[in-house]
Amino acid sequence: MGLLADWQQQQTLLLLWPYRDDVWRLQGRPAQQQLRQLVQLAAPYCNILVGCHPTQLEHARTQLPATVEVLALNYDDAWARDITPLYTASQWGGSEQLFAHGFQFTAWHGLYPDFQQDQAFAKQLARRLCQRFIGHDLVLEGGAITTDGAGTAIVHQASVQRNNPQWTLVAIEAYLKQQLQLQQIVWLRWANPLDETGGHVDNHAQFIAPDTLVTSLPQPSSPWYQHYAAQLEQLRQLTNVCGEPYHILVLPQPAAIVPEPDEFASIRRQPGVKVRGTTPLLASYVNLVNLTQCMLVPQFGLPSDAEALQIMQQWAGKRPVLAAAADEFIKAGGGLHCMTATIPT
Repeated sequence: MGLLADWQQQQTLLLLWPYRDDVWRLQGRPAQQQLRQLVQLAAPYCNILVGCHPTQLEHARTQLPATVEVLALNYDDAWARDITPLYTASQWGGSEQLFAHGFQFTAWHGLYPDFQQDQAFAKQLARRLCQRFIGHDLVLEGGAITTDGAGTAIVHQASVQRNNPQWTLVAIEAYLKQQLQLQQIVWLRWANPLDETGGHVDNHAQFIAPDTLVTSLPQPSSPWYQHYAAQLEQLRQLTNVCGEPYHILVLPQPAAIVPEPDEFASIRRQPGVKVRGTTPLLASYVNLVNLTQCMLVPQFGLPSDAEALQIMQQWAGKRPVLAAAADEFIKAGGGLHCMTATIPT
Protein backbone atom coordinates (compact mmCIF):
# COMPACT_ATOMS: atom_id res chain seq x y z
CA MET A 1 0.00 0.00 0.00
CA GLY A 2 2.85 2.41 0.72
CA LEU A 3 2.34 5.79 2.39
CA LEU A 4 -1.04 5.88 4.13
CA ALA A 5 -3.49 8.75 3.83
CA ASP A 6 -5.33 9.98 6.91
CA TRP A 7 -8.52 8.13 6.02
CA GLN A 8 -6.61 4.85 5.66
CA GLN A 9 -5.25 4.85 9.21
CA GLN A 10 -7.82 6.71 11.22
CA GLN A 11 -8.27 4.80 14.41
CA THR A 12 -6.97 7.57 16.71
CA LEU A 13 -6.59 11.33 16.49
CA LEU A 14 -3.53 12.61 18.36
CA LEU A 15 -3.25 16.10 19.82
CA LEU A 16 -0.52 17.61 22.01
CA TRP A 17 -1.21 19.91 24.95
CA PRO A 18 0.20 23.44 24.33
CA TYR A 19 2.10 24.89 27.27
CA ARG A 20 5.17 26.96 26.27
CA ASP A 21 5.02 30.48 27.65
CA ASP A 22 7.54 31.72 25.06
CA VAL A 23 5.30 30.64 22.14
CA TRP A 24 1.71 30.58 23.42
CA ARG A 25 0.15 33.66 24.96
CA LEU A 26 -1.14 33.73 28.55
CA GLN A 27 0.87 30.58 29.39
CA GLY A 28 -1.09 28.69 26.75
CA ARG A 29 -4.46 28.93 28.50
CA PRO A 30 -6.46 30.24 25.49
CA ALA A 31 -4.89 27.59 23.24
CA GLN A 32 -5.64 24.90 25.82
CA GLN A 33 -9.28 26.00 25.84
CA GLN A 34 -9.41 25.83 22.03
CA LEU A 35 -7.84 22.37 22.12
CA ARG A 36 -10.50 21.25 24.63
CA GLN A 37 -13.18 22.49 22.24
CA LEU A 38 -11.57 20.56 19.40
CA VAL A 39 -11.46 17.40 21.51
CA GLN A 40 -15.14 17.77 22.40
CA LEU A 41 -16.08 18.21 18.73
CA ALA A 42 -14.11 15.20 17.51
CA ALA A 43 -14.68 12.79 20.43
CA PRO A 44 -18.09 11.50 19.24
CA TYR A 45 -16.56 10.50 15.90
CA CYS A 46 -13.17 8.95 16.71
CA ASN A 47 -10.81 7.87 19.45
CA ILE A 48 -8.83 10.74 20.94
CA LEU A 49 -5.34 10.61 22.43
CA VAL A 50 -3.90 13.74 24.02
CA GLY A 51 -0.17 13.71 24.58
CA CYS A 52 0.94 15.88 27.46
CA HIS A 53 4.36 16.95 28.68
CA PRO A 54 4.97 15.37 32.11
CA THR A 55 5.15 18.81 33.73
CA GLN A 56 1.59 19.54 32.57
CA LEU A 57 0.03 16.12 32.99
CA GLU A 58 -2.07 16.68 36.11
CA HIS A 59 -3.30 20.09 34.93
CA ALA A 60 -4.32 18.69 31.53
CA ARG A 61 -6.22 15.80 33.11
CA THR A 62 -8.34 18.25 35.12
CA GLN A 63 -9.18 20.20 31.96
CA LEU A 64 -10.00 17.35 29.57
CA PRO A 65 -13.01 15.01 29.58
CA ALA A 66 -12.48 11.93 31.74
CA THR A 67 -13.24 9.71 28.74
CA VAL A 68 -10.22 11.04 26.79
CA GLU A 69 -6.95 9.17 27.10
CA VAL A 70 -4.08 11.40 28.26
CA LEU A 71 -0.56 10.07 27.78
CA ALA A 72 2.66 11.50 29.24
CA LEU A 73 5.02 12.25 26.34
CA ASN A 74 8.09 14.44 25.96
CA TYR A 75 7.97 17.18 23.32
CA ASP A 76 9.05 20.80 22.96
CA ASP A 77 5.96 22.27 21.29
CA ALA A 78 2.48 21.06 20.46
CA TRP A 79 2.52 20.74 16.65
CA ALA A 80 1.70 17.04 16.44
CA ARG A 81 1.45 16.87 12.64
CA ASP A 82 5.08 17.77 12.07
CA ILE A 83 6.74 15.46 14.61
CA THR A 84 4.52 12.35 14.52
CA PRO A 85 5.64 9.43 12.30
CA LEU A 86 4.44 8.99 8.74
CA TYR A 87 3.02 5.50 8.26
CA THR A 88 3.41 2.95 5.49
CA ALA A 89 1.77 -0.44 5.11
CA SER A 90 3.42 -3.32 3.27
CA GLN A 91 2.70 -6.94 2.61
CA TRP A 92 5.20 -8.96 4.63
CA GLY A 93 5.08 -12.69 5.23
CA GLY A 94 1.54 -12.97 3.95
CA SER A 95 0.13 -10.21 6.16
CA GLU A 96 0.03 -6.44 6.18
CA GLN A 97 2.77 -4.84 8.26
CA LEU A 98 2.73 -1.27 9.53
CA PHE A 99 5.87 0.87 9.72
CA ALA A 100 6.30 4.19 11.52
CA HIS A 101 8.75 6.50 9.75
CA GLY A 102 10.52 9.15 11.80
CA PHE A 103 12.24 11.96 9.92
CA GLN A 104 14.63 14.59 11.20
CA PHE A 105 13.21 17.80 12.68
CA THR A 106 14.84 21.23 13.07
CA ALA A 107 11.95 23.38 14.36
CA TRP A 108 11.10 24.68 10.89
CA HIS A 109 14.64 25.76 10.23
CA GLY A 110 15.17 27.15 13.72
CA LEU A 111 12.05 28.95 15.01
CA TYR A 112 13.19 27.85 18.46
CA PRO A 113 16.54 26.34 19.53
CA ASP A 114 15.34 23.64 21.94
CA PHE A 115 13.85 21.01 19.67
CA GLN A 116 15.63 17.88 20.91
CA GLN A 117 12.46 16.37 22.42
CA ASP A 118 10.53 17.11 19.23
CA GLN A 119 13.30 15.43 17.27
CA ALA A 120 12.94 12.27 19.37
CA PHE A 121 9.14 12.33 19.47
CA ALA A 122 8.40 10.02 16.53
CA LYS A 123 10.58 7.24 17.91
CA GLN A 124 9.21 7.74 21.43
CA LEU A 125 5.61 7.50 20.23
CA ALA A 126 6.24 4.44 18.06
CA ARG A 127 7.84 2.64 21.00
CA ARG A 128 4.98 3.55 23.35
CA LEU A 129 2.51 2.18 20.78
CA CYS A 130 4.66 -0.90 19.99
CA GLN A 131 5.04 0.06 16.33
CA ARG A 132 7.92 -0.88 14.03
CA PHE A 133 10.06 2.23 13.64
CA ILE A 134 12.31 3.33 10.77
CA GLY A 135 14.49 6.41 11.27
CA HIS A 136 15.59 8.69 8.42
CA ASP A 137 18.32 11.30 7.92
CA LEU A 138 16.12 13.56 5.78
CA VAL A 139 14.38 16.53 7.43
CA LEU A 140 10.66 16.25 6.64
CA GLU A 141 7.72 17.67 8.57
CA GLY A 142 4.33 15.99 8.34
CA GLY A 143 2.64 19.19 7.18
CA ALA A 144 4.92 19.33 4.14
CA ILE A 145 3.43 16.22 2.49
CA THR A 146 -0.03 14.91 1.59
CA THR A 147 -0.95 11.68 -0.21
CA ASP A 148 -3.91 10.16 -2.02
CA GLY A 149 -3.04 6.82 -0.44
CA ALA A 150 -2.59 5.28 -3.90
CA GLY A 151 1.00 6.15 -4.79
CA THR A 152 0.91 9.91 -5.29
CA ALA A 153 2.18 12.53 -2.85
CA ILE A 154 2.29 16.30 -3.06
CA VAL A 155 5.32 17.74 -1.27
CA HIS A 156 6.28 21.35 -0.69
CA GLN A 157 9.61 21.92 -2.36
CA ALA A 158 10.42 25.23 -0.65
CA SER A 159 10.58 23.94 2.91
CA VAL A 160 12.04 20.53 2.10
CA GLN A 161 14.92 21.99 0.10
CA ARG A 162 15.56 24.70 2.69
CA ASN A 163 15.73 22.06 5.42
CA ASN A 164 18.01 19.74 3.42
CA PRO A 165 20.56 21.94 1.61
CA GLN A 166 22.99 19.01 1.30
CA TRP A 167 20.46 17.03 -0.77
CA THR A 168 19.57 17.64 -4.40
CA LEU A 169 15.88 17.68 -5.31
CA VAL A 170 16.44 14.60 -7.49
CA ALA A 171 17.96 12.76 -4.51
CA ILE A 172 15.11 13.80 -2.19
CA GLU A 173 12.51 12.59 -4.67
CA ALA A 174 14.25 9.25 -5.19
CA TYR A 175 14.62 8.74 -1.44
CA LEU A 176 10.97 9.51 -0.65
CA LYS A 177 9.73 7.27 -3.45
CA GLN A 178 11.82 4.38 -2.20
CA GLN A 179 11.26 4.76 1.53
CA LEU A 180 7.55 5.69 1.43
CA GLN A 181 6.71 3.44 -1.55
CA LEU A 182 5.48 6.28 -3.74
CA GLN A 183 5.11 6.15 -7.50
CA GLN A 184 4.97 9.88 -8.17
CA ILE A 185 5.76 13.08 -6.30
CA VAL A 186 4.32 16.44 -7.26
CA TRP A 187 6.26 19.48 -6.02
CA LEU A 188 4.63 22.73 -4.94
CA ARG A 189 7.14 25.53 -5.40
CA TRP A 190 5.48 28.68 -4.07
CA ALA A 191 4.89 29.28 -0.37
CA ASN A 192 2.84 32.08 1.11
CA PRO A 193 5.41 34.48 2.63
CA LEU A 194 3.47 34.45 5.92
CA ASP A 195 3.93 30.68 6.33
CA GLU A 196 6.65 30.56 8.96
CA THR A 197 7.34 26.89 8.20
CA GLY A 198 8.87 28.03 4.92
CA GLY A 199 6.14 26.24 2.98
CA HIS A 200 3.74 23.49 4.03
CA VAL A 201 1.35 21.68 1.74
CA ASP A 202 -1.41 21.70 4.37
CA ASN A 203 -1.77 25.46 3.94
CA HIS A 204 -2.12 25.08 0.14
CA ALA A 205 -3.49 21.68 -0.85
CA GLN A 206 -4.67 18.55 0.90
CA PHE A 207 -5.98 15.21 -0.33
CA ILE A 208 -9.31 14.49 1.36
CA ALA A 209 -10.20 11.38 -0.67
CA PRO A 210 -8.40 9.15 -3.18
CA ASP A 211 -9.80 11.25 -6.02
CA THR A 212 -10.25 14.66 -4.37
CA LEU A 213 -8.00 17.60 -3.48
CA VAL A 214 -8.91 20.73 -1.59
CA THR A 215 -7.09 24.01 -2.25
CA SER A 216 -7.77 27.75 -1.98
CA LEU A 217 -7.90 30.96 -3.99
CA PRO A 218 -7.91 34.54 -2.65
CA GLN A 219 -9.74 37.53 -4.05
CA PRO A 220 -8.19 38.97 -7.26
CA SER A 221 -7.15 42.04 -5.23
CA SER A 222 -4.79 39.91 -3.13
CA PRO A 223 -1.07 40.56 -3.77
CA TRP A 224 -0.63 36.79 -4.00
CA TYR A 225 -3.57 36.06 -6.29
CA GLN A 226 -1.44 35.14 -9.31
CA HIS A 227 0.63 32.70 -7.24
CA TYR A 228 -2.47 30.94 -5.93
CA ALA A 229 -4.05 30.91 -9.40
CA ALA A 230 -0.93 29.32 -10.90
CA GLN A 231 -0.91 26.72 -8.14
CA LEU A 232 -4.58 25.95 -8.78
CA GLU A 233 -3.86 25.44 -12.48
CA GLN A 234 -1.00 23.09 -11.59
CA LEU A 235 -3.34 20.99 -9.45
CA ARG A 236 -6.00 20.93 -12.17
CA GLN A 237 -3.45 19.42 -14.55
CA LEU A 238 -2.45 16.74 -12.03
CA THR A 239 -3.39 13.10 -12.61
CA ASN A 240 -3.05 10.05 -10.40
CA VAL A 241 -0.82 7.07 -11.19
CA CYS A 242 -3.57 5.69 -13.48
CA GLY A 243 -3.68 8.94 -15.45
CA GLU A 244 -7.01 10.09 -14.00
CA PRO A 245 -7.54 13.73 -12.97
CA TYR A 246 -8.50 14.70 -9.45
CA HIS A 247 -11.66 16.52 -8.41
CA ILE A 248 -10.56 19.93 -7.08
CA LEU A 249 -12.48 21.83 -4.39
CA VAL A 250 -11.58 25.51 -4.14
CA LEU A 251 -12.01 27.24 -0.78
CA PRO A 252 -11.70 30.97 -0.12
CA GLN A 253 -8.24 32.10 0.95
CA PRO A 254 -8.51 34.76 3.67
CA ALA A 255 -6.43 37.89 3.57
CA ALA A 256 -3.63 38.14 6.12
CA ILE A 257 -4.89 38.73 9.65
CA VAL A 258 -3.19 41.64 11.39
CA PRO A 259 -2.54 40.77 15.05
CA GLU A 260 -3.20 43.03 18.01
CA PRO A 261 0.21 43.49 19.68
CA ASP A 262 -1.35 43.73 23.14
CA GLU A 263 -2.59 40.15 22.82
CA PHE A 264 1.00 38.92 22.78
CA ALA A 265 2.38 40.99 25.67
CA SER A 266 2.23 37.99 28.03
CA ILE A 267 4.58 35.85 25.90
CA ARG A 268 7.98 35.49 27.53
CA ARG A 269 10.81 36.72 25.31
CA GLN A 270 13.40 33.99 24.89
CA PRO A 271 16.65 34.28 22.92
CA GLY A 272 16.43 32.35 19.64
CA VAL A 273 12.63 31.94 19.77
CA LYS A 274 10.52 33.69 17.13
CA VAL A 275 8.87 36.83 18.50
CA ARG A 276 5.08 36.63 18.26
CA GLY A 277 2.59 39.33 17.34
CA THR A 278 4.84 41.38 15.07
CA THR A 279 3.85 40.01 11.64
CA PRO A 280 0.50 39.26 9.92
CA LEU A 281 -1.01 35.81 10.49
CA LEU A 282 -1.69 33.19 7.83
CA ALA A 283 -5.14 31.61 7.97
CA SER A 284 -6.04 28.70 5.68
CA TYR A 285 -9.24 26.66 5.42
CA VAL A 286 -7.21 23.98 3.63
CA ASN A 287 -5.66 23.30 7.06
CA LEU A 288 -8.69 21.17 7.96
CA VAL A 289 -8.96 17.82 9.72
CA ASN A 290 -10.49 15.04 7.63
CA LEU A 291 -11.85 12.27 9.86
CA THR A 292 -13.61 9.17 8.59
CA GLN A 293 -16.86 10.04 10.35
CA CYS A 294 -16.72 13.86 10.16
CA MET A 295 -14.69 16.82 8.98
CA LEU A 296 -13.42 19.71 11.10
CA VAL A 297 -13.11 22.98 9.21
CA PRO A 298 -11.11 25.82 10.80
CA GLN A 299 -12.87 29.06 11.69
CA PHE A 300 -11.17 32.40 12.23
CA GLY A 301 -14.04 34.75 13.01
CA LEU A 302 -14.15 35.92 9.38
CA PRO A 303 -17.07 36.36 6.95
CA SER A 304 -15.53 33.66 4.73
CA ASP A 305 -15.86 31.05 7.51
CA ALA A 306 -19.43 30.22 6.49
CA GLU A 307 -18.52 29.87 2.80
CA ALA A 308 -15.74 27.40 3.57
CA LEU A 309 -18.12 25.35 5.72
CA GLN A 310 -20.79 25.34 3.02
CA ILE A 311 -18.41 24.18 0.29
CA MET A 312 -17.14 21.31 2.40
CA GLN A 313 -20.63 20.30 3.55
CA GLN A 314 -21.85 20.13 -0.05
CA TRP A 315 -18.98 17.80 -0.86
CA ALA A 316 -19.30 15.67 2.28
CA GLY A 317 -23.02 14.98 1.86
CA LYS A 318 -24.43 13.33 5.00
CA ARG A 319 -21.08 13.28 6.79
CA PRO A 320 -21.06 16.04 9.42
CA VAL A 321 -18.84 19.05 8.69
CA LEU A 322 -18.13 20.85 11.95
CA ALA A 323 -16.93 24.39 12.59
CA ALA A 324 -13.77 24.30 14.73
CA ALA A 325 -12.25 27.49 16.11
CA ALA A 326 -8.61 27.90 15.07
CA ASP A 327 -7.92 31.60 15.64
CA GLU A 328 -5.82 30.85 18.73
CA PHE A 329 -3.72 28.24 16.94
CA ILE A 330 -2.73 30.60 14.11
CA LYS A 331 -1.43 33.10 16.68
CA ALA A 332 1.32 30.57 17.37
CA GLY A 333 1.92 29.86 13.68
CA GLY A 334 -0.23 26.83 12.85
CA GLY A 335 -3.77 25.53 12.40
CA LEU A 336 -6.13 22.60 12.99
CA HIS A 337 -4.28 20.15 10.75
CA CYS A 338 -0.95 21.23 12.27
CA MET A 339 -2.25 20.55 15.78
CA THR A 340 -3.42 17.00 15.00
CA ALA A 341 -2.09 13.74 13.60
CA THR A 342 -3.82 10.48 12.74
CA ILE A 343 -2.19 7.37 14.12
CA PRO A 344 -3.05 3.69 13.62
CA THR A 345 -3.32 2.04 17.05
